[in-house]
Amino acid sequence: MAPLALTPSDSIAFGLPPSLFGPRHQHIPNALAAFLSNRIQRQVVTVQALSYDDLSLQVSHGSVVAAWLPPALFVELDRSVGLDGLAAAERSGGVGYFAAYFTHTDSDITSLRALLGRSVGWVDPSSASGYVFPRLQLAALGIDPTQTFQEEVFFRSHEAVARAVADRAVDVGATFVHMDPRVPHKIIRSGWSLNPHDVDPQSLRSLDPFGPLPADVIASTRDLPAQIADALGQSFLDIHKIPEVRQIASRQFGTGRFMPINLGAYDVLRRAMDRAEGNGVEVVASLRPSRLV
Repeated sequence: MAPLALTPSDSIAFGLPPSLFGPRHQHIPNALAAFLSNRIQRQVVTVQALSYDDLSLQVSHGSVVAAWLPPALFVELDRSVGLDGLAAAERSGGVGYFAAYFTHTDSDITSLRALLGRSVGWVDPSSASGYVFPRLQLAALGIDPTQTFQEEVFFRSHEAVARAVADRAVDVGATFVHMDPRVPHKIIRSGWSLNPHDVDPQSLRSLDPFGPLPADVIASTRDLPAQIADALGQSFLDIHKIPEVRQIASRQFGTGRFMPINLGAYDVLRRAMDRAEGNGVEVVASLRPSRLV
């Protein structure tokens, strides 16, 4: 398909994920649209996706030509329709970001293959480390996450999942872990080391962490002219100058900045998706909720 022949009067539709939806983020769309429009000298219209499936369809069908994408969705769409990565959110330095299942130290669950028939606590269907990546980890092993668990419960926060596992309301939970890159297997911080304060971190242990995991991506479809795509990516390198965007990016990634994208950082997800399909597990189904929530 030939690149879009945009004129200066054409608007550019930019997709935003559902994680940037809600009262706390109500100023983000307008602030972002104004900043990008000024920087690239074309009208940018932000389009709020209601779900990740909605965002995926918008990109696939061309109703948006650029978008802020979580890493798994970026890789999924790049594999299916082809995307150009323009910039990536910068995570806090000095640690490796992983996803992990965790359970009680005295649990008889010692491997991911022992999860069959157990109950699991997820954070939220949109949570990367608390849902998406742990399911992809199972799929890569040939374990269909849609058929694995006897019970699945969404607790809406990492702290609540930690409480549920500590109280034995569920057998395992899924959350993030920050690994020390200098010391093998050393966890610096995790979802169960946060509040509530009366959860003893020593009473919980992780299974095999999955990662290191990359951050969110600013990407464009290959219909967008290269000159505009380059200007859009460069704009995100300066996006920390918008207080509203810097604050939400800081809450999600530990920093309010974006940086040039390192596409190699996403290979861990590409390989996992390839392995899942090689093992006969459908990737897209694995990344979506097993049931309505």
